[in-house]
Amino acid sequence: MFPKSSDTTFKDKLYSQHLGKTKAFEKPKPAKGKAEAHFSLVHYAGTVDYNITGWLEKNKDPLNDSVCQLYQKSGVKILAALYPPPPPEDKAKKGGKKKGGSMQTVSSQFRVSF
Repeated sequence: MFPKSSDTTFKDKLYSQHLGKTKAFEKPKPAKGKAEAHFSLVHYAGTVDYNITGWLEKNKDPLNDSVCQLYQKSGVKILAALYPPPPPEDKAKKGGKKKGGSMQTVSSQFRVSF
């Protein structure tokens, strides 16, 4: 699902794309007695530290079809636009089994929407 990716390559990509370029993204300051943090995001209520250990594995949750359908029917135009209906299946392609990699996850839907 994430070819040639690891939690470390994810962190490296975050740093290369956001560190020093986005005010909300920071390198965490080490704190005694707290778990190791790999990056920090500045939210409206304060700075939140994140640990990347197991990040990719934790974000392989399948996207729930009923939630996706609910968003597609939303009156909030941007929400509906982020979750377009899937393209109609070609009748000639029907009948075969789906490939294992065709399951859409929350992270893959998020990536496609941008």
